[in-house]
Amino acid sequence: MTEYHFNAELAQRHGVNGAIFLHAMAFWIAKNQANGRHFHEGRTWTYNTLEALAKLFPFWTRRQVERIVAKLKEDGVLLTGNFSQDKTDRTVWYALADSVLEVYGLLAPSISPDGEMHFTKPGEPFPDSVKCNKETVTDQLNNIPPIVPQGDKPDTMDQQELLFERFWSAYPPRQGKRGGKKAARKAWDKLKPDLALCRRMAAALDRDKRSPQWQEAHGKYIPMASTWLNGRAWEDEYIAPPDQPPPRMAAREEVPTW
Repeated sequence: MTEYHFNAELAQRHGVNGAIFLHAMAFWIAKNQANGRHFHEGRTWTYNTLEALAKLFPFWTRRQVERIVAKLKEDGVLLTGNFSQDKTDRTVWYALADSVLEVYGLLAPSISPDGEMHFTKPGEPFPDSVKCNKETVTDQLNNIPPIVPQGDKPDTMDQQELLFERFWSAYPPRQGKRGGKKAARKAWDKLKPDLALCRRMAAALDRDKRSPQWQEAHGKYIPMASTWLNGRAWEDEYIAPPDQPPPRMAAREEVPTW
């Protein structure tokens, strides 16, 4: 049975629905902090569409989720942005304000994924993000619905959507223009790659992005993402030029970082 939890202090401030939503956001953001993911403008973020969030919280409609988000933004505890490389992608990204991070013990000098620690100057507000160790995340964050945007075991549909979005964000634009997302998603859905194949694809994409052909003329010869997928480009044999090191293999993570 799936359980949904909330912090009583936050419930008093923002209502039970708002507290449930903030609790889930705190969990997902803590996971991203622990893995050094989605760090932008001094904060760690998580993202999802309203439709997907309504699936994650089956007792709320899309309209109810929209109202909860609007109320939390009005209260100043939920921040929104858009950091997708694809400018046509309107998926909303979320971050938490200091007051919520403090409740969950996540408020500390922020450490970006490059290892640089950011301290505030006298008179400035405390930064809103923290590099969090996986083992020290507060116990109260452990019992969160298993269907999560960047969690451990999302269901098949959500997992494929997440993996595709990561692939799409990592795939380089052709001469600065990105297009063909619908065709790429169709090709992806035919493959339905598991995590092992995604790691292999990530390594191949990293290889191709550094190849002379893809770097020539501002990416003029980069194939469409759908062509790359349909052609199973990760299976191509690759011979590196003498002055080029062999391609870096993808890190052995549960979910590839692309």
